[in-house]
Amino acid sequence: MITKATTLHGVTLLSPPRFNDARGSFRPLFAQRLHSASGYSHPWAEMNLSHTEPGTIRGLHFQDPGSQAKLITVVSGTIFDVAVDLRPHSPTFLKFETFTLSAENPDLPSQIYLPEGLAHGLATPYGSATIAYLVSSPWSPDTEKVLAWNDPALNIAWPITNPNLSRRDQSGLPISSLITS
Repeated sequence: MITKATTLHGVTLLSPPRFNDARGSFRPLFAQRLHSASGYSHPWAEMNLSHTEPGTIRGLHFQDPGSQAKLITVVSGTIFDVAVDLRPHSPTFLKFETFTLSAENPDLPSQIYLPEGLAHGLATPYGSATIAYLVSSPWSPDTEKVLAWNDPALNIAWPITNPNLSRRDQSGLPISSLITS
C-alpha cells in the first residue's frame, strides 16, 4: 500500500497494490491488513456505490452531528475530488484541497481517506465514474448538510463550468453559515 499525506490534517491518498496479468487486473478495495498497517482501522458502518455521469458535481456533503470518516475508492473512471476541513480545532480548519483519483491510471491514487469532520465533493470532467465508499457511521438524512459547491469564500477551481447538479446540491449553504462566533 502506498500512502501520501495531503495538506489537510489527517487526509491521506492511498494506492492499494494492483495485480495485472493476461486475464486483466485485481486490486483490493479494502483489506483490513493493508489499511490497518497504513493507520486506517475503522469499524465501518456502511459501504456505498455511486455512479456519476460526465459533467456532474456532487457535494460538498457532510453530516452534522454524526460526522463520518470515509474511505473513498474510484472503481471506474477518474474523478476530481474535493475535501473541505470543517473541524474547528484542526490546524487546517476551513481549508480545502483538490485531488485527481483514478481507477485506470496507475500513476494516480485510487483512494482517499477522510477523517470525521470534512465535507466531500467530486466532479466528473473526464467521463463517467463509479466510486465505492466506506463510512464510519450510518447515513442520516436528518443531519446531512451541503456546502455550496461554488461558494466564493472557498473559490474552488472546479474543472466543470456548467455542472449537472442535484436540487439538493443547487441549494448548498455558504461556508460562512457554519461559522459561529
